[in-house]
Amino acid sequence: MSNNAQPVLKALLLALMVSFTALPVMADNQYPASPLAALGGYSPVSYFEQGVPEKGSAQFHSNYKGTTYWFTDENQKQMFDAAPANFAPAFPNHCPYNLAMGRSEPIDPTNFKIVDGRLLLFHRSAEHNGRKRWEETIRSGAMTERELMKRAQSNFINIKF
Repeated sequence: MSNNAQPVLKALLLALMVSFTALPVMADNQYPASPLAALGGYSPVSYFEQGVPEKGSAQFHSNYKGTTYWFTDENQKQMFDAAPANFAPAFPNHCPYNLAMGRSEPIDPTNFKIVDGRLLLFHRSAEHNGRKRWEETIRSGAMTERELMKRAQSNFINIKF
């Protein structure tokens, strides 16, 4: 790269950085909205109402804490809007088992469990199934579900900061 191009490149990079930090803040809990659907487009209401994940539609969407959620219909959207904390995942984008173990792993939105009214979404890969490990840990007596939740919550708070 020539010496003449370096100042131009630096100016472009600076302009990009400034534009991303100046994103508008939305009214819902003072977080900017994400343009992408959370949960791979699955409706958070379906886990509770249908007992299975169902793909939502961009036509029915809401923003909560900077995250965009899709729903299957207007009724689900209204239910969510009335009480979003009741439907949003307990640990957005993080597997609770891995959080409890001090790690951060992405979620598989089809690998879920509802615990004490909270939606938990677990990691799943060829090597590891977070929900299976969660349940094995409880069955073995190594930890109770309440202890796993407390550890996951504590580590989630640390990851957020």
